Amino acid sequence: MILLIIIGFATYAVFLTSSNVSIVTSKNFGTITTSLGSPFLGSPVAPITLIEFGNYQCMECQKWFQETRPYIIANYVEQGKLNMIFIDTQLTKNTPFASFASYCANDQKQYWNYHDVLFRDFAEDKFDVDRLKQYAIDLNLDSKSFEECLDSKKYEKKVKYSTYEAKKNGINKIPTFIMIDSDGNYEKIVGLQSLSIFEEKINLLQN
Repeated sequence: MILLIIIGFATYAVFLTSSNVSIVTSKNFGTITTSLGSPFLGSPVAPITLIEFGNYQCMECQKWFQETRPYIIANYVEQGKLNMIFIDTQLTKNTPFASFASYCANDQKQYWNYHDVLFRDFAEDKFDVDRLKQYAIDLNLDSKSFEECLDSKKYEKKVKYSTYEAKKNGINKIPTFIMIDSDGNYEKIVGLQSLSIFEEKINLLQN
């Protein structure tokens, strides 16, 4: 399958050596704008990008985080074969404060650490604002700046737009994964699937 893409490389990179995370912004795939999702996890020059559409109240997303993601990171991300982004996709009317909080953490270069805490302490409909603020304290973030960001819903429009883009591109179930190579070939995985399915799709893009 071929995905027609327009790649806007008005990019800049920030390398977080302490956590081995590379962040690249403003990289677009068609109408899905990756700069409106998370920072990139992994090498900015990895030949394959894995986009996960999900949210922090999605039980299947949490199961993927626990069961499959560690293997993908160890065997593909850390080997420079693949990078990842997370696009918040809200398919309910719940106010996604956890998503807002993840981007507030990103203001302090702690997106992926905060993201991981949210999924490790996963509980459906249990992310109240006080708990989200405590996570920031636990990660040694500047709590005053974090709280101002969260209380103001600074990233509400960002999350709404990422949801709009996801729906516009046919994402109606989470998690959904799209893997895209540098030539625009792509593979799509819908729902919680086995590791073997991910390996099969990655191999197709590598060949």
